[in-house]
Amino acid sequence: MTLAPEHGRSLHMRYPPIDGFWTWDIKRDRVYGDANLSDYFGLTLDEFSHGASLERCMQSIDQDDRSRVRLAIRKAVERRSSFREVYRVRSEKMGLRKILAVGQCYVDGMGEAALYPGWFVDLTNDAACEEQALREIYNHVGQARDIARSIGHDLMSYLLDNIEEEVEQRLDRRLGRRRSS
Repeated sequence: MTLAPEHGRSLHMRYPPIDGFWTWDIKRDRVYGDANLSDYFGLTLDEFSHGASLERCMQSIDQDDRSRVRLAIRKAVERRSSFREVYRVRSEKMGLRKILAVGQCYVDGMGEAALYPGWFVDLTNDAACEEQALREIYNHVGQARDIARSIGHDLMSYLLDNIEEEVEQRLDRRLGRRRSS
């Protein structure tokens, strides 16, 4: 994601190609979506054509992300504001996928939250690329540290040790491993 060039007074984010859309009718608690949303969330296209409950959609969100996403949705509705969250969804067809979901709460004539349209992009491949990049960084930093150590640059070796440890921690977090003390 990059910032688009500034035109006029506002600066906009440029997002990757959109993978799916939804509209949540807040008052009726009905989520309408396209075929891609159906694939990612494991609901039938018929369910999304007729409107599925938000709770039914929430069941497809990974358990570790669900409470955070619920809170973000609730805040967006209460504040009548935008929503932007990265979380994992699971379906039989797509497996476990990491997505960026972006939505906006709109109000009716009475100022009450009414509609919540949004879209999502699949970040799963970006996540795999990030993991590979972290592995390459880890290897290069380790080599640089060994070189610094061999030529007697203790401060540089120490700093590279710290960098290597930081990269290792990020890799462990990505892979869901906990470091033992």
